Amino acid sequence: MIELQNVNKYFNRKKNNEIHVINDTSLNLPESGIVALLGPSGCGKTTLLNAIGGLDRINSGKIYVDGECITRKSSNKVDVIRNAKIGYIFQNYNLLDNRTVFENVAIALRMVGMKDREQVKERVNYCLEAVGIYPYRNKMADALSGGQRQRVAIARAIAKNPKIIIADEPTGNLDSRNTIEIMNIIKSISKDRLVILVTHETDIAEFYADRVVRIKDGRVVSDRENDPSQKLDYQLENKIYLKDMEHGVRFRHDGLTVDVYQDEIRETDIKIVIRGGNLYINTGGAFHVVDETANIEMIDAHYSAMDSTIYEDVHFRYDEHMPENFKAKYTSVYNVWNMLASGFRNVRKFSLLKKLLLIGFVCAAAFTFTAVSNIFGIFNVQEKDFLTTNSHYITVANPKHDESMLKKIRKMNGVSYVTPGDTRICVTLPMDDYYQTAQASAGLTGSLSHSEELETKDVIEGRLPEKGHEIVIDRMILDKFIKAKAGNMVGLTSVKQFIGRRIKIPHLKDYEIVGVSDTKSPSIFIPASQTIDVLSNAKKGTDDTASDFSDYGEDDEMDAEASGEEDNAIVNYDLRSSALRIKKGSAPKNTYEAVVNNSHNGEDGYTIGKTLNRKVNGHKLKLVGFYTSDYQNDIVYVSKDTVRQNYIAKQKVCSVYTTDTYGTLTTLQEEGYSAKINYERDRTDYMRKHRDNLRSALVVAGIILLISLIEIFLMLRSSFLSRIKEVGTLRAIGLKKRDIYRMFTGEILVITVLTAVPGIGAAYYLLYNLMQGIDFIANQYVVNPGIALLSFGVLVLFNLLAGLLPVFRTLRKTPAEILSRTDI
Repeated sequence: MIELQNVNKYFNRKKNNEIHVINDTSLNLPESGIVALLGPSGCGKTTLLNAIGGLDRINSGKIYVDGECITRKSSNKVDVIRNAKIGYIFQNYNLLDNRTVFENVAIALRMVGMKDREQVKERVNYCLEAVGIYPYRNKMADALSGGQRQRVAIARAIAKNPKIIIADEPTGNLDSRNTIEIMNIIKSISKDRLVILVTHETDIAEFYADRVVRIKDGRVVSDRENDPSQKLDYQLENKIYLKDMEHGVRFRHDGLTVDVYQDEIRETDIKIVIRGGNLYINTGGAFHVVDETANIEMIDAHYSAMDSTIYEDVHFRYDEHMPENFKAKYTSVYNVWNMLASGFRNVRKFSLLKKLLLIGFVCAAAFTFTAVSNIFGIFNVQEKDFLTTNSHYITVANPKHDESMLKKIRKMNGVSYVTPGDTRICVTLPMDDYYQTAQASAGLTGSLSHSEELETKDVIEGRLPEKGHEIVIDRMILDKFIKAKAGNMVGLTSVKQFIGRRIKIPHLKDYEIVGVSDTKSPSIFIPASQTIDVLSNAKKGTDDTASDFSDYGEDDEMDAEASGEEDNAIVNYDLRSSALRIKKGSAPKNTYEAVVNNSHNGEDGYTIGKTLNRKVNGHKLKLVGFYTSDYQNDIVYVSKDTVRQNYIAKQKVCSVYTTDTYGTLTTLQEEGYSAKINYERDRTDYMRKHRDNLRSALVVAGIILLISLIEIFLMLRSSFLSRIKEVGTLRAIGLKKRDIYRMFTGEILVITVLTAVPGIGAAYYLLYNLMQGIDFIANQYVVNPGIALLSFGVLVLFNLLAGLLPVFRTLRKTPAEILSRTDI
């Protein structure tokens, strides 16, 4: 059955403290009977057992188990052989303490392929009855006494019907009574199976063993068949032989007989009371009273040595309740579902302290989500964060204020139109809905664009402009306005509510918002014919990508004519108010002609037909008339073309609108123009301004993530280290490494789900609500289901890596090495 050929094993090989623990050992063991290995502590008995059982590796030689050489096989194949053919009984029992007696035995059957629940139940119960532990089948293993735990270990070893039983000091931790009962069971097993027994009790070995092998310093020093007819002089502690007591006396009175036996004469006063079926004894504290519940047996005879009759009546039928023609074959005990179910059961059985530690996982999950959200927020730069103009614009340098250059560019392929200067403007949104807000207004900053470029599909609310003073504003501008809560005082809380509202620009008639577009650009769309009028009269937009929503006050809502704040401004005569009248001379019709306020009539330098001391594009204006008005102002009115010339003369750039920005940029550069795509320019400027903030935020997010993951690693490692004995036990009884990984994977996944979901959920809720009211947080974080799922994935991945890393390192060792760890 088992053959060892010149087996050698060393501890601390090639070191100063080298130990030759198995020294050139050769043995042939039969198919049945008890083979006892005897020898002093440290002689190599247990190591030899571990080598035979595949729990430990050897350095040289060969070991055959049922004809198969296990010394050159992988640990995976050795697991298969050990699981199918060897049952192990350990000195320290090595039960799974967090499982019931039944589960401890049933797992051995499941590993050899017995799947039918009823068959498993019948077989387990039969084995438990055979070893006298059936009444405790539903108790947890850690609630049993030493003798009971060893019986469970025997039941587990024999349940799967192995050909070989390895018993390593099975009675080492038992009292005399349990020792004999356990050995009687082992003897019964050996009738049909090979039992390899290691013990320090020579008398037990001599009585029960069929063969005795003595070992010293790793060598077999004797190997002999044993005489089965000898007796065992082994007095049990729970048996008192009355005829061996030195003193005995009997008292009789009124039908009551009391026998007193003593090992020596003692003077004492004992009171005995019998009342109501109860016996009361008072020894005055001289004796410890032991009754029949202590399992003490009084035998009215002399002690005699034990013989074979004590175990001949103990029987175990190996094939009882085993499937017909059953052949043991390793079967994984963990699939996806029972892996997770096992994980839930294990977590549910966690101690209070471990459950409290799960709060740390919840916090780590919240921090992880925060860090991931922050990292994505840092790199998730959106158009709304940096874009200041329509994304179709290219800015071209025009340092010479050359209008012919604009005309030349306008003729290029792909160019829709060219606007002199920068297109960013700020228009006024009156909010005079109520008496209390009669003077309130706010500014909307955007990029002036031609409404002719809009299509119906671009408008999400309202319609396209149809009349001269109708405009469309992009939702990017309005969303910022709404987010800043600038319109809450008048109930402006959705983009749809802007339809029909007025927009004011100095010197121009009021505009009406008739549509809201969604072009992903901060644009204000007006008819192309009004471009110069709007650009020359509207306030300039700032470099800040956010709109200016501050209140302008009363004067800003008035026409410039009424306010007088733009004295000496040059304005298109066509935009005059009805209150303006020509007092003398004529209206300006030609380029560089002008009319001024009648208050200058008669002053030096103000003569009709003469030039004024005012230049436009290098040309002095020619005075052609005086006007009067109901308002006090000093505006200079000129022709439309003059306004155009005046505006162009002040601009050092022009804005080119094209649907093919990169293609047009290439053409412009080939023609020698200095040009930049506005989208790229704005993004580069934004990133440059925020580079330091981005770097700092990224470092903080990385630190938070690292701390969270380290916390998770330490908690998982601590949890695993407390379960190394369980891992060693499962490996020793034949569970493959892959199933150990699956067991811990299920537990890690369950822990991750139970802690990550509330942790991520809490962080999600908190950040989401903070982002609604704090722009800084909104710009620094991204909160959406995708980020939550990604954070969960990060936690799952890291938890698996952190949780399985110590498992991997442990499983590199042999089962014997795992079980021998003393640091746990």
